[in-house]
Order: sequence, then C-alpha cells, then structure tokens
Amino acid sequence: MVITLKTEEEEEFEYSVIKPTSFYSCEHEKTKLNWFCFEIAVGLFDEIKKDHGRRLKKHKIDDKAIAEFSIYISKKMKDIVLQKLAGKIDTVYISYEMVELYFPTFNDRLVNKILDTISKVWDEQLSFCEICPTRCISEKDAYCIMFDDEDYCL
Repeated sequence: MVITLKTEEEEEFEYSVIKPTSFYSCEHEKTKLNWFCFEIAVGLFDEIKKDHGRRLKKHKIDDKAIAEFSIYISKKMKDIVLQKLAGKIDTVYISYEMVELYFPTFNDRLVNKILDTISKVWDEQLSFCEICPTRCISEKDAYCIMFDDEDYCL
C-alpha cells in the first residue's frame, strides 16, 4: 500500500507500508543487496495488491499480510541470488513452494498467478538495475547510504 502525504506546499509524496528497517537489524546489514531486497519487496507489494488484491481479500489477506509476504519472498530471493553468485546454482528461480508454504490454502491457479506477478516484478527490477548507478548486485556487500535517507523512514 502506498500512502500519499501532502506538505504545506501541497506537493505529494508517496511512501510504501514496507520500510527499509525490515531489511536490517544492525548497521553492518545496511548493504546494497539488502536495499535490492527492499526494492523487490516494495514492487511485489504494489503489484500483488494491484493484480490480486480483490481476490486476496476473499481469502482474508489484508495489506499487512501482503506486505509481510512481499518481505518474505524478497528475502527468499536474496538467498537464491547469493547461491547464484556463489556458483551453487546456474539459474535464479522462483519456486511454487515459496508461495504454497506461505499461503497453503491457495489453489494452484492463484499460486501460479502470484508466481507470474513475482516473475514480472523480478524482471522489472533487473531492468531498472541495468541503468541504476548503485550496482546493488555487483557491490552486494557495500554499505548502502539509502538506508540512512530520512525520506524512506516515514
């Protein structure tokens, strides 16, 4: 969920319910790879809510649950990215089990639709990463100053 705030000058700023603090517990965890995971989680939340929000409400899945799921998936993807970078696997994958374990009552059709959304967000994020100067993947262990930006901490 994106919250829109207005300043005295009536400028609009949007903030996600997913906060960067979900991706670090201490100063040395403020890495570029964790920032990448934050960006993935925000994208997942927005797209899952947009594409599946109505259907998920029927399953009693609210915005908080979608946010928690988005954080869960982005952290799972972090593990997969690290395996790929270490040469332990050949391809980054998005598994059916990640969704099914989190939402065991979902039918196959809904799980597959959510997987399609995860894949779409992943591809969009990687496309953005190609032009972004931050280099979150290639400099994965470097300190990320965006975690210290007050605009993300609202």
